[in-house]
Formats: sequence, structure tokens, C-alpha cells
Amino acid sequence: MNLLSPEILLAMFLGGLYGAVFGALPGLTATLALSLFIPFALFLPPEVGLAAIVSLCATAIFAGDIGAVMARIPGTPASAAYTEEIHDLAQERGPALALGLSALASALGSLVGTGLLVVGSLGMAAIARQFSSFEYFWLVLLGVTSGVLASPHIVKGLVAFALGMLLATVGYDPALGNPRFTFGNVNLLGGINFIVALIGLFGLSEVLFQLLKGSPVKVQAAPLALGRSLSLFFLHPFRIILRQGSLFVRSSLLGTFIGFLPGAGSDFAAWIASNFQRLTKGSKETVVLAGTSANNAAVAGTWIPALSLGLPGDTLTAIVLGLFLTLGIRPGPELFRQNLSLVVEIYLVFLVASVVIMPLVGYLGSFLVGLATRLPRGVLLGGIAGLSLLGAYAINNNPFDLYVLAALGVLGLLLRLGDFPLGQVVLGMVLGPLLEQHLMVSMIKTHWDLFSFFERPVAVALALVNLAFLLGISWFRLKQARRLRALQALAAKEEP
Repeated sequence: MNLLSPEILLAMFLGGLYGAVFGALPGLTATLALSLFIPFALFLPPEVGLAAIVSLCATAIFAGDIGAVMARIPGTPASAAYTEEIHDLAQERGPALALGLSALASALGSLVGTGLLVVGSLGMAAIARQFSSFEYFWLVLLGVTSGVLASPHIVKGLVAFALGMLLATVGYDPALGNPRFTFGNVNLLGGINFIVALIGLFGLSEVLFQLLKGSPVKVQAAPLALGRSLSLFFLHPFRIILRQGSLFVRSSLLGTFIGFLPGAGSDFAAWIASNFQRLTKGSKETVVLAGTSANNAAVAGTWIPALSLGLPGDTLTAIVLGLFLTLGIRPGPELFRQNLSLVVEIYLVFLVASVVIMPLVGYLGSFLVGLATRLPRGVLLGGIAGLSLLGAYAINNNPFDLYVLAALGVLGLLLRLGDFPLGQVVLGMVLGPLLEQHLMVSMIKTHWDLFSFFERPVAVALALVNLAFLLGISWFRLKQARRLRALQALAAKEEP
């Protein structure tokens, strides 16, 4: 395969651009983009189609940050983990810098994930193979604990997370199959669509909040001067990444590890990494750096179990595995012996997509964001509302989703007025079903024996990590609160 051939490079660029469009627009997910592309990939030469698919997967997750920067609407669930921070960063220092930090951290994080994909496809996947429902329960619980404790107000974060879990219980019970909280409405049997909830809580609530407060949408326009925009997009973010090198490496490694756990994916990786950084009272820059490097490292990480064991790391690799089987390619250990050239192609395309495609798409996106923010406030808010309605309806072509969108938009407005973190609601909707599923599966297969959670060595280790994390962070937060009270008391004494 000639990776530098015009056909391969064009396929990578067009695939990356196609994935970026779907990733940036709420409701048009990376999964939908790949699903629509697969029928066309069957008619392309395998190396061309695979190059487009890998580039699509690599850029679609990153592109969710474009919607978050422009309108505080995450284009993908992974971007929801740090939407508020990256939007505020764009308001304060311009969208070129915010998207540059996202694009470079995504590209470099993807490089770390690709490197681990190359050297550890078999060895690292062997670890994930040992995970059962017990280990997954403790792992998800670690994500819950970090998410709640990372909230500025723990009580409000806990309430918001519980509300997200409650919303996720609508529909069929994942373990027993009984309908819950449907109120006899057949439209609720499948539960509340996650993307609709995402658009309502972040997108529509933002429009309502701006209309209620009467405050302008303050996002600085991207500079159109070439040298200035290049500096803001590439040089300044690169300096931030160099300055926070240990954070970047830690988040990328964490994202790759979470990515190769089958079923975890980039969404979970982004939440874990960004929440860990919030717990240390990190700045907006460091939270964005942690989240975006982790979620794109996880994209490469999801291919580790897919290639080595034939187990999908997320929905994207599940679709790709289906394509492999259709083409007569059998993933697993035999793939490395029988079709090594295909594996090498995947490695190389990930490398080029990380180094070239992601920064290029992000740079073009910063200009588009800058042009959009020059629009009058009414036009911009109307466009956001229109995209919210269009995105929510396009998912299932069901008018009922628009009622759900409106209800969750009002709910998001009330939560914002009460200073409740919307990110914790989304976290509850993501992790709540996973926590319930692994808990119920573990309970059913052990006949409700709670001690079974402590019988496996890896499960015990994860349980101890949860306990140590809970105690350590609680002590850390208590120490911070005491220090804050001491500073306030000292300031009060110094006042005349």
C-alpha cells in the first residue's frame, strides 16, 4: 500500500472532513456518519475505504469541540465532559486558541494511543480480557465518584448526577426487561434519547438562558490575519501542552487504557480525565487538555481489543468489525499473521490522521467559528435553536423527541439558574445505566451475594482504589475548605 498515493490522501482528507461535519453538529454523531458511509466503503478498494474510515473516526470525536466552542453545544458525548470549560476559554481568549488547544491535544493524544496500539495490541488487550461485570462495576463506580467529587459544590453535583441517573431509568430495565417511568407512552419505551437530552440540556437551555438574562453571546471572533491566527491556533496551545507535559501524558495513557476496555470508549475516558483534573482545581486550559487528549487517545485504544480479540471497544469499532466480517477478514490473533499488511495500514493511517488531518480540520474550524460569532445576537441564537430542533428531530424522525427536547431545555434552564452543574446530569445519564447493568448482572449470576464483588483479585484492587480515592479526595476537599475559611478570616481582620 502506498500511503502517499493521491487516492489514499484524498480519501483521508474527505473522510476526516465528513467526520468533522457530523461530529460538530449536535445530533449527527460519529456513529451515524460511519453507518452512512459503510455502504459506500464496500464499493471502494479496501485500502481506500479503510483510510477514509480511520480518518473519519479520528476526527469526528475531536470535532464535537467545535460546537462546544461556538454555541456551548457539544457535538459528541465525549465533548460534553468539558463543554463549559472550552466554551468559557473561547470567550476569554478566542476560539482560535480554544480549538487549537483541542486540536493539538487531540492529535498528540491520538499519537500516544496509536503508539500503544502498535506496541501493545496483544499484551494490553490480555488485561481487558480478564475483566468481568465485577471489575466493570468498580471501574464505573470510580467514574461516578470522581464526577461527583469534582463538582465545585458536592451536594449540587450529587443532586445533578442523581437527576441524570433518574432520566436514564426511563424505558426498559436493562437487566429484567420491565418498562419503567413510561406512563403508558410507547415513545418512552426506548428511554430518553441521549443525544436529544444533550441538545436540550446544553443547546436549548443556552438559548433560553440568553433570552432570559438578555446578555449577549460573548465569543471573541477568530482573527483573520494569517500569522496571528496561526500563532493562536498552533504556537500558544503547543506551549500550554509543553508546560503541562505530565498532565498530557497521564491523560493520554489513561484514555488509551479506558479505550481498550471493551464498551468503555472515548466518552468515559473524557469524563474520567477531566474530572480528575477538576479535583485538583485545575484551570480551564488544563481541564480541556486532559479531556480532549484522553478522548482521542481512547479512539485509538478502542482498536486494540477490536484487532487483537475481535471485541469492539465502542460502537464505531463494532461497525468496523462488521465490515471486516463482510469482507471476509477475521479479527483476532490470526489477523496479525494472515493479514499483517492491513494492520500496518491501520497504524499508518492513524499516524497521518493524527499529525495532518486533525490539526488541518481544527484550523479550518476556527475560522468558521470566528465567522459565525460575527453574526448578530438574534441570528446566532435563532441558528442555535434551529440546529437544536433539527438535530433532535433528525435522530429518529419522531415529533415526540421535540417535546422531550423542550422539557429538557426548560430543565436545563432551571438547573443553570440554580447553579447546578449540567455536566453532572450528563454524567449520570452515561454512567448510571452502566452502573446499574453491571450491578444487576453481577447480582443475578451470584444470587445476590454481595461478597462476590470482593472475590476476584482485580475487583478487590479496584475496590481499594475506589476507597482510597474517596478518602483521599474527601480529605483534599476538606483541607481546601479549611484553607479558604482561614484566608477569608484573615481578609476580614485586615479590613478597616
